[in-house]
Amino acid sequence: MPQSLRDAWTSCITARDYETHMATIGQAQANAFHIAEFLARIDPPPAARILIAGAGTGQMFNFVSPALFEGLRPVFSDINPAFLACLRQRLPGAPCVADDLERSALRGSFLAAAAVLVLEHINWRMGLDTLARLAPEHLFLVIQSNPPHIATAVSPHRTLPGTMSAFSTVHPNLLDQGEVTAHLRALGYDLAAESPRPVADGKVMLGLSFRRHP
Repeated sequence: MPQSLRDAWTSCITARDYETHMATIGQAQANAFHIAEFLARIDPPPAARILIAGAGTGQMFNFVSPALFEGLRPVFSDINPAFLACLRQRLPGAPCVADDLERSALRGSFLAAAAVLVLEHINWRMGLDTLARLAPEHLFLVIQSNPPHIATAVSPHRTLPGTMSAFSTVHPNLLDQGEVTAHLRALGYDLAAESPRPVADGKVMLGLSFRRHP
């Protein structure tokens, strides 16, 4: 079994098991629509550079059209190269970069950056520091909000498929919205919008849009 969340994502969890779980609980669908809504909100100009950090397998394209990024210059990053290979199958030619947000080698400027259910699995402050260093005008996060009776990121009554059982030994960490917002404020970003999307087990995929200080 994995010794850390990093181990789980790089050497244990398979794309098939991950996608099965995320679709079953409705989070894959909700988060795909979050990305579509975010891009519609910021209305990026042609050729705008957009970072999707922790893009995973590209499962979002099961629920939204790849045309979402037409005319833009997206960059998809993930810590797991095998997941990115799945993304390329869905979006041939997509610019993909194997990258760790805690030790990122990403460079260049982006109009916008998004990280969906990533911070729960890493040192979230380091992840936000990385994203802020890239200085996007717009920053979009999705974090998980639980009902009071569920204290863990993974619902205890859920039977996880196959390799997703790694989360029985290593556990994602739920985040406090206030702490995330305060950290980003110190990095020069103000909260611009909130967008909750309910999913299974009374949970909410909470979209948080930030904008860099002028």
